[in-house]
Amino acid sequence: MQTEGTAKQKDTGRIYGLDLYKILCMFFVLAFHFSFHGNVNVNCAQALTFNWAVLAVARIFGAICNCAFMLICGYFLYRKTFHVKTVFRLWLEVWFYSVVLGVICHVFGAEPFTVSGLAQMLLPFTYSQYWFFSTYIVIYLIFPLLNRCIGGLSQRQHQAAAVLGLILVPLFATFTGARWIVGTNSIALFIVLYFVGAYFSRYDVNISAGKLAAISACCLILEILSLFGMRVVYALTGVNDFAYFVWDQNKILPVMTGIALFLLFKQIRIRRTGLISFLAPSVFGVYLFHNGALKEFFFQHLFDNSASYDTHMLLPQMILEMCTLFAAGILFDKMRIYLFEKPVLKRLDPVLNRLNDLCAGIWRSGS
Repeated sequence: MQTEGTAKQKDTGRIYGLDLYKILCMFFVLAFHFSFHGNVNVNCAQALTFNWAVLAVARIFGAICNCAFMLICGYFLYRKTFHVKTVFRLWLEVWFYSVVLGVICHVFGAEPFTVSGLAQMLLPFTYSQYWFFSTYIVIYLIFPLLNRCIGGLSQRQHQAAAVLGLILVPLFATFTGARWIVGTNSIALFIVLYFVGAYFSRYDVNISAGKLAAISACCLILEILSLFGMRVVYALTGVNDFAYFVWDQNKILPVMTGIALFLLFKQIRIRRTGLISFLAPSVFGVYLFHNGALKEFFFQHLFDNSASYDTHMLLPQMILEMCTLFAAGILFDKMRIYLFEKPVLKRLDPVLNRLNDLCAGIWRSGS
């Protein structure tokens, strides 16, 4: 399955297959949010229709994509060193979206002004305005420690740690319903996925693309079948949780699907990378754009799924929502980068570099 002995030689080249994976994940996160944040919240008690199936199947993408992003982070962060500028740039990006979108909401009356709302807008990390970012930034702050821990493991030990983590967190949480092990923001799962991503960064895993495609397809089919299977459970027991096996990200099926797709896309070789290179840096911006202060406007007004749920237009509406918000998010983020981020970072570069040298000195002194 994997090469024995030495780890792979580290390189700094991009893997455009994983960039494509990241882009597609964000595109399908928009489908998930169309279902999850819309006015129609599907459940097992509703009639089984094509539109019910559309919204139900859209739910599988949220957890898969959350797992995918963390696997990608683990894969690449294991190859990198800590940089203060990266932390500041991430915080600055989230702060920009929180403040700008919050101001837009207040100006147009979409949200009343309150002191607590202002505090949340100005301190998005403290108030977990974007839960994924809040969890990711914790992982980023500790990844040098994780890398040191991983670097001291043999291949077999690293493999055992990853497997044990998958058993203790998603598998255990799925079949026992225990919440204490996964926490409120999935930090335990993200650390496990970091270990998994780092394993694939250290070692070659030799599985053919055909087998990975088949495994990925089987995982996706199992997730879809589970949606309909839970309707049977509801009919027999009254338990109304159609998305039990597909949401949230601490469930074993989306974790395994995310890993299989990760390995598949890692093998994809892409010749023409211009469009991917343009889109990939702004994928996180698409998330911040559509899932922030304007979330209610987008999913309960502009793209209200209840408006088309009883018609044949629900699927076209969802596709239109995905394309529109993805394109708008990319364009908005490109403007943010050139008009705000680059000028700010250019002015603060000397300070950030001095802070980074200080942090690097602390790490060296501890080695």
